[in-house]
Amino acid sequence: MKLTATVVTSALALGGVLTAPAAHAAASRAAVSQGGGHRTDLGRQTLAPNDGWAAAEGGTTGGAAAVPANVVTVRTREELAAAVAGDTPKVVYVRGHLKGGDDCAAYADPEYSLDAYLRAYDPAHWSGPASGPLEEARKRSNANQRQEVIVRVGSNTTLVGAGRGARLTGINLMVQNAENVIIRNLDAQDAYDCFPGWSGEDWKTEFDNITVSGSRHVWVDHVTLGDGDRPDSAEPAYFGKVWLHHDGLLDVVNGSDLVTVSWSKFADHDKSLLWGNSDGATGDRGRLRVTLHHNEFRGLIQRVPRVRYGRVHVYNNSYVWSPRSLYAWGAGRESAIYAQNNHFSAGTPAEKIIYNWGGTAIHAEGTYVGHRPVDALAAFNAANDPDLSGDVGWTPTLHGRVDPAPAVPGLVRARAGAGRVS
Repeated sequence: MKLTATVVTSALALGGVLTAPAAHAAASRAAVSQGGGHRTDLGRQTLAPNDGWAAAEGGTTGGAAAVPANVVTVRTREELAAAVAGDTPKVVYVRGHLKGGDDCAAYADPEYSLDAYLRAYDPAHWSGPASGPLEEARKRSNANQRQEVIVRVGSNTTLVGAGRGARLTGINLMVQNAENVIIRNLDAQDAYDCFPGWSGEDWKTEFDNITVSGSRHVWVDHVTLGDGDRPDSAEPAYFGKVWLHHDGLLDVVNGSDLVTVSWSKFADHDKSLLWGNSDGATGDRGRLRVTLHHNEFRGLIQRVPRVRYGRVHVYNNSYVWSPRSLYAWGAGRESAIYAQNNHFSAGTPAEKIIYNWGGTAIHAEGTYVGHRPVDALAAFNAANDPDLSGDVGWTPTLHGRVDPAPAVPGLVRARAGAGRVS
């Protein structure tokens, strides 16, 4: 397959790969025409100094140092997968609507059928997780789909939507064992698992919209993530549990570190942001440092975020509560969430903002519900035992302006999400 390079006229084109400081300076000057006149080239932008944890320890530049031959535009899932692979500095522009693995019938193993699966593992006569020939057929079906859904993003990559219409469906962007990655200006929807498995207690799914696993220096900015036209809320219930087809929206797991998630929109999803995937993953200690700021969370049920081990700064986010919402901030094992100046929609139960998943502390200041300041930690402690402490042992220093909480809904409504970055 041949990919056509985007012609970029900038200082970066001279002399090949630049050092990080030079790339940062040149990136601020680079401009290209992307339909609608000259505008800042998002592909050459780097994370600003002090913009969250991803700015620590050298910062995050993505593919800003790419030579012109490694600046490409992709229009299909296959072109995307080829373009983002490998560790050479590269800028990849997504143009139009790219579709991944959503043809469920095409992936089904000949020995799998949902009706047979439901009959075999009905709790009326089956106990525990599914096992045996039908479960193996389901796993083979899932493996077939995985080849089309997963797109692996290599190190030193900037992946950015070209203009306002860049959209991914049926794709799980997998940033695994990578370093220095930027993902911006993308509408990524419906990473749909056709073949959920029965755990004995619930339906388990595999694919996230974006997964950051074992990776460092990652900036996710101005993305829009959700379930698209196939929300789990519309699915039937089997064995008394909703037949879930979506896993996380943006999971940060397996020792990932130095991540900033900013100015993005997340909507209508259940298990949304899982940061640290196991209580037993003690190797995560000292890692999972993530900043979450100026994002809109609308109609999410839980995990916004749920944290284990990490030092996480959650500030200036807008939460639009729904009747199905369970909680926002999940304080898991050895977690240290520092929540600052966040806003919740009117009617949010203050005592439900926090949930204790085995943690001991969470710092929460400047929280508003509607037009009213609330003490989210005091409300949680009044309704639950044991109490959580407010001392998480650290104070964030890597961040930009912390806006007043009442201003946050208007700011993110106007500026967050794909298509609203310049």
